[in-house]
Amino acid sequence: MLDFVLRQHWRPAAQALLLFVLGLFMAWPVLRFRLRFVARPAEFMVRIVLRLLGESPPVPRVAVVVFAYNATVMFLYMAAGFHPLIPRLLCVWVGLNIAVLMGMVGTQREMLLAFRVQPGMWRPAAGLALVCGLLVLMLELPCLWFTVGMGIRMGQLVQGGQVGYLEALAQRAQAYWAIIAPVLFVSATAEAIAIRGAGPASGGTEQAGRREGEQETTAGGGEHAGDAADISRPLGCGLLLP
Repeated sequence: MLDFVLRQHWRPAAQALLLFVLGLFMAWPVLRFRLRFVARPAEFMVRIVLRLLGESPPVPRVAVVVFAYNATVMFLYMAAGFHPLIPRLLCVWVGLNIAVLMGMVGTQREMLLAFRVQPGMWRPAAGLALVCGLLVLMLELPCLWFTVGMGIRMGQLVQGGQVGYLEALAQRAQAYWAIIAPVLFVSATAEAIAIRGAGPASGGTEQAGRREGEQETTAGGGEHAGDAADISRPLGCGLLLP
């Protein structure tokens, strides 16, 4: 099963990586010219996820919601591979949305308020939160690229008449839930810990909000990105995959 995922899909996964990076670069004009309408669908999804989490959510709830969201959305990216063009476009869209949401101060403020740490709540050590944040990058993004890669390859086979869509999807769905989904669960757990470590103390939320207000005069947060940027980075790989 692992051999099927890695050996047969590493080339389309590499394509997905390049398309994801292209999406990241495409975010620059959106942020530079403040084209907020581009990010409306992604903002809508973020607010749904934040509503599911509630205010100051416990770590297990964050992990479950992040896993359920990512596992469902990534599977749909793969299932859209009845034509190879569709997963490719989706991967560009994901990269664009992640970069745009990380650069939008208003969205960052919502996350800052949602993940503040109340008195008495457990907070991981800074080193542990950093390690978990890096683990998210190391696990979740490759899962995205290989999932999209499986969708691309499936579309090539289907359009080439080599296999039927349902047959190809069933084979890749089995590999997805056996290989990709468990990795996403580990990543979601690490992400939940990283988010808790990055969350501001409840008493410091007002001060952080004032700092964010000052950031609105800059283009995208720049060198003064504070606590909100710290939160948006781990979220950008998980919750904010639209």
